[in-house]
Amino acid sequence: MDVIAGLFMVLGAALVLIAGIGVARSWSIYARMHSVAIAPTLGVTSVAVGLALSIRSTTAYVTAFLVVILLLVTGPVGSHLLTRAVYRQMQSALDSVDELARDESSDF
Repeated sequence: MDVIAGLFMVLGAALVLIAGIGVARSWSIYARMHSVAIAPTLGVTSVAVGLALSIRSTTAYVTAFLVVILLLVTGPVGSHLLTRAVYRQMQSALDSVDELARDESSDF
């Protein structure tokens, strides 16, 4: 059972590491959001399951279950709201008129 718990913890750490690499290597904000949303959620879930299997108590199982449920609900929702805010911010920047650029282009 300890081997399985260790495998879950190593898998979780690897997923979080992959998320960090994905954030550093991604070229767009949306690809970065994707890396931040999926891998840490699965990584922390895997670590929580491994920890519960390692401790082997009812309290650990209940705590890990609650952590996993809260993380699976709040992680994607938070990521969605953050992505939506970035999209709206980019849209408002594209919709605004840059008066300085218009004035500088008419000088020539």
